[in-house]
Amino acid sequence: MSEEKRIEFGLRHPPCRPVDEVASFAQRAEDAGFDMAWFPDSQFLWRDVWMTMAIAARSTSRIGLGTALTNFETRSVATTAAAISTFEEFAPHRLRVGIGTGDSAVKTLGLNPTKLTRMREEMDRLRKLVRGEPVTFGGTSGPYANRLMRVKVAPGYEVPLYMGATGPKALTLAGAIADGVIILSGASPELIERSIGHVRRGAEEAGRDFGELDIVLAAHTAITRDEAEAAQLVKPMVVASTQLGAGAALREIGIEIEVPPVADGVYPDMTHAEDWDLAVERAQEWVNDDLGHRYATRYALAGTAESVADRVETAVSLGITGFYILGLSSYELPESVLEAFGSEVIPRVRGGAAG
Repeated sequence: MSEEKRIEFGLRHPPCRPVDEVASFAQRAEDAGFDMAWFPDSQFLWRDVWMTMAIAARSTSRIGLGTALTNFETRSVATTAAAISTFEEFAPHRLRVGIGTGDSAVKTLGLNPTKLTRMREEMDRLRKLVRGEPVTFGGTSGPYANRLMRVKVAPGYEVPLYMGATGPKALTLAGAIADGVIILSGASPELIERSIGHVRRGAEEAGRDFGELDIVLAAHTAITRDEAEAAQLVKPMVVASTQLGAGAALREIGIEIEVPPVADGVYPDMTHAEDWDLAVERAQEWVNDDLGHRYATRYALAGTAESVADRVETAVSLGITGFYILGLSSYELPESVLEAFGSEVIPRVRGGAAG
């Protein structure tokens, strides 16, 4: 690990329980040595992300808090700027805003994910609004058409904006416009190197210093007794990743399957299945044990604590500066993952210091 840049560990906190319980879990994550508590944003699945983060901020003192991921379809750039401004009033300099093109929050409303051209425009407007600068929202009629507007309570300084990205074009754009990139395209050495290459190209083409970017590897994670158990548990994610456009990355690690856009009987989708056992059963139609093993060991971080720690150390050696650890369940707080990372993985990567 470089002395200049501390390797950071972030843990997904799905707002799946009453907010006080989620806040208490964030306090435990802070005590276990995690640097970030990331909160997903999907209106049908969980409690409101901004209200949950606010309560978590009051229950913690050091850990950073961030959205992973919000979007510009269900929350306008102006609404998000106001939320950021309010959050900064009572938890200054602890916030990171992770933004993506939109998955369950967007698709369940019948909306389309954000186009990358619009992502660039909205990220720029969000920066300006948070800095307190006026922007125009266009329009063709009414008294406010093309009028410059500003957020009155804006903090007036930069708040880190992260972009979640999977494909080459999105990764390249993230390197050009974001303070941090949340890589959603696999944890094997070859996939990490490929993803970082796209981010680096985007940064260099934009005239930015690649070394200043935070490169965060997002990976669904399960700590299991053995690799066979891990291979079973991740099968729904093999289907989900294929559905979400990660086919090219999966092919690089020997996974190529054809799946329907929606798996019948699994609610609301494979990624966020309410009944994970049922999702595993349905996924077996497309995913055999070998493909599950490939995914667990090369796309996800699933297996014994020792094997997961090995892969984390490999990722660090390839240039990853942070981790976004996602438990498989969207409706349970990731207790076993917190315990394993707090007691084994984080101390090992940091040479014995878990905080």
